[in-house]
Amino acid sequence: MNENLYRLIADFQDSVQVALKLMHRSGIQMPSSSYGWIESDIPSVGELEGGIKYYKHGAGCRVELDSGIVDFDFGEQGEIGGFNSWWLTSFAGKNLTAYGFRNYDDVKEHLKKALNDGELIFPDHDLYYFANAPHTYAIEIDCRNPEDMLPSRNHDRVLTLQIHYFETADLMFKNYNKLNQKMKKNGHLSHREQFDMGIYLSTWLGFLGVVCEGFRSLKMRLLVENERPESFKELLPISDSIGKLMKEHSDSLRIFRNNVFHLRENADFIHHFFDKEVERLSWAFELHMALSDFFSQYRVFCEVHYVINGRKGESNLIKEKLSRSKKIKY
Repeated sequence: MNENLYRLIADFQDSVQVALKLMHRSGIQMPSSSYGWIESDIPSVGELEGGIKYYKHGAGCRVELDSGIVDFDFGEQGEIGGFNSWWLTSFAGKNLTAYGFRNYDDVKEHLKKALNDGELIFPDHDLYYFANAPHTYAIEIDCRNPEDMLPSRNHDRVLTLQIHYFETADLMFKNYNKLNQKMKKNGHLSHREQFDMGIYLSTWLGFLGVVCEGFRSLKMRLLVENERPESFKELLPISDSIGKLMKEHSDSLRIFRNNVFHLRENADFIHHFFDKEVERLSWAFELHMALSDFFSQYRVFCEVHYVINGRKGESNLIKEKLSRSKKIKY
């Protein structure tokens, strides 16, 4: 690729990264698609941290950084770093000749040549991207300061375990418990309700098993102790109690989970798990509540950390506060 073109693109993409990090730290949620950005209800004009002005437009944003103005669009799936001749020329401004280009048409021709040479791709006939390079997405923006130990929200493995697995287990647990209480109150359930209750029970226990495996594979105690801010160490006693509790019937729960999520050959695992002499179901209840307490407190510590460390775009509390203020305004 032409050296001048590569330098211009790299500088443009670096400035986009700076702008996005500033936007995220200032409380602007990163979109998962260009449509999501278009439909977002953030003010079309505003100020970021440090008094930096931004202007929301269509599928993109213009940010007046101290180092210069950068204007960009989000890709269809929320990709960042896409560029075209207009964005590059506008970014370079009066420094365009210093980058080795005469004008807009010169940049445009160099982009076309790079495309024809297979160095760039032009998937949506709107934004160019480097060929054979993985896309970077807005939701992956890491706005942390260098010394910040808490991972960005979308890269926090503990939150991944909670959101994608424990929340499913919790939903099934609540549905099962609701029907169980109804059966105790009325003394019976309809055939459909009995069927649903069985589904809720097995799915709850299956996902509870997945959560336990995730808890162990993350080595939660060591993770909290060594890879999270000091305040998170208050979670260690809960983590320790969960670890001890899991050991009691972890093998039985693992076997149950395997048979829930794979085609089973027989129902022996059901009789084994629900053996009345062992009381594994009450153990599962206790384990579920302990995990619920752990994840709930972990989220609280995260929210406090986000706010204190200026990571407003990751805070659900700030997002909810903004939503409430907009409803009151309207």
